[in-house]
Amino acid sequence: MKKIFVMTIALFGLACLFSKCDKIEGPYYEILTNEDVDADFPELDPSTVYRKMLIEEFTGHRCTNCPQGHQTLETLHQQYGDTLITVGIHFGSLAKPLGETFSYDFRTEVGNAIGAEFAIEAIPKAIVDQEYKEGGWSRDQWATVLKDVDRSDVYAAIQLVNQFDAEYKILKANAKVTMLDNYPNPVKLAFYLVEDGIVKPQKDGNQDVLDYVHNHVLRASLNGVHGVALNGGNPIPKDGFEVYAASIDISATDWVPENCYVVAILSDQSTKKVLQVEKLDVISR
Repeated sequence: MKKIFVMTIALFGLACLFSKCDKIEGPYYEILTNEDVDADFPELDPSTVYRKMLIEEFTGHRCTNCPQGHQTLETLHQQYGDTLITVGIHFGSLAKPLGETFSYDFRTEVGNAIGAEFAIEAIPKAIVDQEYKEGGWSRDQWATVLKDVDRSDVYAAIQLVNQFDAEYKILKANAKVTMLDNYPNPVKLAFYLVEDGIVKPQKDGNQDVLDYVHNHVLRASLNGVHGVALNGGNPIPKDGFEVYAASIDISATDWVPENCYVVAILSDQSTKKVLQVEKLDVISR
């Protein structure tokens, strides 16, 4: 059992560290502290592990072209199956609430920080595996960028076990990271909470679609923008492993646990390039 310390934060208390950040008004959640990893992880068969890709899409409910981006993503998901994991980040001026129709606020402080870090302006845009591309990739480039990702090196496996207290609406995400090959640099692990099936209005061309279904929506990070360092900030040797856990109280939100999943992102501590990504439903479907 391993004791982990995670800083306690609430969405309304996050400081805006980037110039393009906007103040986000609720819903409120709380990250809990001092988490023990008490989950049982199944035996790992390295031969079954393959490299997965992360695409982070920047979108907005008042963006007239963003539904085309959503359609492009769905086509890519059909092509790549579970080897592609999407996090949708509502960011920028077209993601801000406006009037009665677009009163819902999809934005998050962590999403604002990522958007500012990559200098995102026009949307829809996307980044792949957190590799830096100023301004992000345009929708017509996503397929090419994904095709060019080198997935031949499978450095690590991420095993996830989610524990959800339905009465108190507290989610505990547990992860075991096993290094399958030598990797010379320290790594970080981030937990994002993502939700599908949110029915809220969306601009689509010159129409307001009131019952639009928003998927892959970033709701929160459980441990900061890029996560926490594993193994005390030292490289993990081949065949070595680290376990980690973090919890979030979502009782004061309107998020639907049955539609939510945890995305775990393992990245190089210095370059932030993604080495492996995995996801798991909060509640088994």
